[in-house]
Amino acid sequence: MNTSTFIHTLISNSNKELYFTLPDGSRIAGDLHITEIQNHQVDSVDCGGNMHAYQETVVQLWINERSGKTAEWTTDKAIKIIDIVGKKIEYIDDAELFIEFGDSAHPTMKYSVKEVEADTGVVNIHLNVKPTVCKPSLTQTTKAGACC
Repeated sequence: MNTSTFIHTLISNSNKELYFTLPDGSRIAGDLHITEIQNHQVDSVDCGGNMHAYQETVVQLWINERSGKTAEWTTDKAIKIIDIVGKKIEYIDDAELFIEFGDSAHPTMKYSVKEVEADTGVVNIHLNVKPTVCKPSLTQTTKAGACC
């Protein structure tokens, strides 16, 4: 999912409860905060010597594990934070969006948005982890491992 689609999904589902569900089916719950939104410019060279350049947006979530309260999250609350950040940095609409999360039970990871379920009153963002890949092997002419 790209940044623009994520933001428009939240806007088009105004005033609904917002949940994030990890790949194991557990929901990120507790005293939840969006702590940071980051723009990343990635310049890389793969194992076949091919250059790549792309952009990412990372929404970082944090649970205050010392707090006994459970934060109530709505799409409107998330949009308010997105708007605050958007006044300081320009969003890159077509950048792939990642959700970064980690706590004492889960290692910090960048998750992709697998799907968004929007029902009456609730938006549930299902997260997944994309595996690493040998980029040259994605072409039909190169077999995985042939260059690395």
